[in-house]
Amino acid sequence: MSDESLPVLLNTVQTRLISAQRQLGIVRAQVQAKHREAKLHELTYEQLKPLGDSTRMYKAVGKMFMQQDFGDALAAEQRKLHSTNEDIDALKKKETSHLNDLVHSIEKAQLAS
Repeated sequence: MSDESLPVLLNTVQTRLISAQRQLGIVRAQVQAKHREAKLHELTYEQLKPLGDSTRMYKAVGKMFMQQDFGDALAAEQRKLHSTNEDIDALKKKETSHLNDLVHSIEKAQLAS
């Protein structure tokens, strides 16, 4: 490797490092938001569970409310919780990918210097 290409390589690695750090921060913020959302769905489900089948449930549709079957409301909340947990798993995989990029960028920088 020539002395002229070293600064170019370091600049490229540094740019990738900054980009990976930025993406990692974004993904971590998304994971935290999804954790809050999952907690809300879990709390809602736990509050609904002890209510009986005779409980009237309403679902917001635009500016009005429609009566909903209790079992359907409970199942919908469970689906939302499951979906949110799947989103968290996908974001964690994305976070791992960005961490790997970060490590590879650091390794390249160390090899170049």
